[in-house]
Amino acid sequence: MNYIGSKLKLSSWIEEEVKKVVGSDLSQKVFCDIFAGTGIVGRTFKPHVKQVISNDLEHYSFVLNKNYIENHKAIVDKEKYIEELNSLPLIEDGFIYQNYCMGSGSERQYFSDENGKKNRHHANQNQRVEGE
Repeated sequence: MNYIGSKLKLSSWIEEEVKKVVGSDLSQKVFCDIFAGTGIVGRTFKPHVKQVISNDLEHYSFVLNKNYIENHKAIVDKEKYIEELNSLPLIEDGFIYQNYCMGSGSERQYFSDENGKKNRHHANQNQRVEGE
């Protein structure tokens, strides 16, 4: 997920700068991704370090980074889940749409209106899948 404020374009530069300070062998290092947001910086370091610690105030960040950092197994039948999520109706009263999408009148554009309207269903479905 990319949004205004994402460190996606900075992630390779951050990696280069960290290696200048601590050396190129990161295999025994612990990387702390403070203000993690979507977790792009932590994901950049995950294959190279011993451990990634993620921190952010926002709950969406916790959910994303729990997935990106803790998961080490491939999801079986992931296409089935993607199809199921994409077929759900759009919801306009969800938190993400109401607070982070221009179409809601929030004057904030972190997510497209369509993706913001999908978010509430996706969160509910993710909880269902976790219980399976």
